[in-house]
Amino acid sequence: MIDLHCHILPDIDDGPKSLDETREMLSIAAEEGIRVIAATHHYMEEQSSVDSYLELLDRGIREVQPLGKVPEKDIRIVKGAEVYISPDLARLNGIERLCLAGSRYLLIELPMLDIPQYTEDVIYNLRLKGILPIIAHPERYLRVQEDPNLLYPLIEMGALGQVNTGSITGFFGNRARKCARILFDHNMAHLIGTDAHSSGRRAPRMKEAVRRLDQWLGPEGADEIVNRTPPAILKDVFLEMNSPIRYRKRVLHFLF
Repeated sequence: MIDLHCHILPDIDDGPKSLDETREMLSIAAEEGIRVIAATHHYMEEQSSVDSYLELLDRGIREVQPLGKVPEKDIRIVKGAEVYISPDLARLNGIERLCLAGSRYLLIELPMLDIPQYTEDVIYNLRLKGILPIIAHPERYLRVQEDPNLLYPLIEMGALGQVNTGSITGFFGNRARKCARILFDHNMAHLIGTDAHSSGRRAPRMKEAVRRLDQWLGPEGADEIVNRTPPAILKDVFLEMNSPIRYRKRVLHFLF
């Protein structure tokens, strides 16, 4: 399996605090069946240049990659970023260098409490540059939990949705789990990622989420999300997804 959202490198942002903890995370990932991890640490343009971020990432991967290339692990680490959205994001010099593993796919994060009014403009302008945005964990955003259809126009414009494995298993609460199910059922979620930050509660675990996804979507639907879409992204294949479906909240009618 491939994990395209993971904070795996030590002593960067809010990820693992030491090389030993990264080693533990790699062991857990190997046990879970993960064979490729994208190092997607937080990137905010006002805090760092693209060059500085990538230099930090390169140093971290050089230090960590040998830990994963042993028989009992055999995990490959590729470059990426979890890029925080901003009004001028598409005009950021070198933005394409933050894409996952040199592909056209860029993992972007929105605020947890709201969807900025400029979000559609950013996605439109990224698409003009040939970049395909992947929206990180939309099921955790409060506004999307309240109204999943807020994601609809973004997916219709060509963005993809990445759901956290912890949302599927209930780690992030019932609202995130319910929202994740809605997004998958309505073609507004297309891949999963661990969004792991540690070897403890936020460890890189996938097996249980994949098992539940199989129950939700059936073997073929789960296989598309887990085993077909991530490799295509790493190979920079242009993905044509099924059109999103608007969510219609069930209304209960009571007869008296």
